[in-house]
Amino acid sequence: MSFGDLLDLVNRKKRNEERAKTALKFAVGMGIAATIGLAKGILYAPKSGKETREELKKKATDVVEIIKGKVRNKTEALKGTTAHAAQELQNAMGKKTAAGKKK
Repeated sequence: MSFGDLLDLVNRKKRNEERAKTALKFAVGMGIAATIGLAKGILYAPKSGKETREELKKKATDVVEIIKGKVRNKTEALKGTTAHAAQELQNAMGKKTAAGKKK
């Protein structure tokens, strides 16, 4: 494996990390937008204040749980990708080191 291949591997890892960050930002933005939309819809609904607050609390809790699940999934995926990239880099460095010692 050449030095260029190692650089490609590191760059691929960085791209994957950036994609994960972007996905997380998107998920958080969608969660915030959904929460605002739900709150607005509930506040304008013809219900008593107590019923509205209880429903708003329940919906907000549901949205938070959905976002937590998505963040957990993305975190696990990123950990797997990072571990795989690190293993490939270690393997490549080991082969490069072994090839250098043979010369």
